[in-house]
Amino acid sequence: MKTLLLTTLVLAVSAVGFAETADEAAVKAAHASFLAAAKAGDAAALGKIFADGLQYSHSNTLLETKAQAIAALVKSKGNFEIHDQTIHVYGKAATIRAKMTAHSANGDIPLTMLQVWVKNGNAWQMMERHTTRIPAPAK
Repeated sequence: MKTLLLTTLVLAVSAVGFAETADEAAVKAAHASFLAAAKAGDAAALGKIFADGLQYSHSNTLLETKAQAIAALVKSKGNFEIHDQTIHVYGKAATIRAKMTAHSANGDIPLTMLQVWVKNGNAWQMMERHTTRIPAPAK
């Protein structure tokens, strides 16, 4: 009986340690809204999701402002997939790291991505985004 009680207690404490916080869930939801708005080319939604000082950096070193990033996403309707996403919240700032695949006419491009989100009032907004190409394996 003591073993069962101790095992239950350890599992309960472990589950609490791995539970998603409210802020992590809110950042995850904000990121999902970004993905939907980018794929739809929804300028109004992107305008709310992106912070005013946004720096949107591409793997080819192109750096876009908020207005430039919105215009580019409206035109291209972001054709990419996100894999292996991790979210870390640090007070009113959060990071999202992920692997992603950008789909283009020239083929698929494997990338790593880092986004920085800030909490403005009750809303999480993307402040920084940076991608890096994953090199092809050596032959």
